[in-house]
Amino acid sequence: MTSSKLLLLKELFSANNGIATTKMLTENGFSSRNLKWLLQQGTIERIKQGHYIEKQREFSDIELAVKLIPVGVLCLFTAIEYHELATVNPTEICIALPRDASCPILPPDLFVKVHRMTNSHFEAGITEVEINGTMVKMYDPEKTVCDCFKYENAVERNIALEVLKNYIAKGGCNIQKLLEYAQLLGKKKIIYPYVEALI
Repeated sequence: MTSSKLLLLKELFSANNGIATTKMLTENGFSSRNLKWLLQQGTIERIKQGHYIEKQREFSDIELAVKLIPVGVLCLFTAIEYHELATVNPTEICIALPRDASCPILPPDLFVKVHRMTNSHFEAGITEVEINGTMVKMYDPEKTVCDCFKYENAVERNIALEVLKNYIAKGGCNIQKLLEYAQLLGKKKIIYPYVEALI
């Protein structure tokens, strides 16, 4: 394969968040024989049907998840761990999606738990953080705290309370923003008494 074609391959990966699809590659002149050769040479790796990454670039599971689900926002246990709000060791990557958004089929060894939210709940508290040099969308600490009380089927109450206590204990907290999110999520009556007791 020519050096110009390998350079084009790098540019395609770079321009598309590190992931290239079969369609994208064929539209740019890569034949099925080219793809087979690239796979055999270890230049690219198939992560799922029709999706490839550069072999020499190591992606963490979180990076891979957000690249495959670009509309998603990291939430709940993934955000709890990032913000250091509790001693949790998540076995799944938690990603929020609007109720009407579709989720692509993911690689079988990528453990992702999708949490569906109404548009107003989904859009509140989105921020960007850097993980391994990649900018990803994640809920801010205040929204993460409130989500723990909102999604009781996913987070046990004792963990939600630990998250709230640690959030306040860390200092620099924004109680007004926290209570605004609590109001939006319909959990202010539950969260407010705990906040009063902890401040």
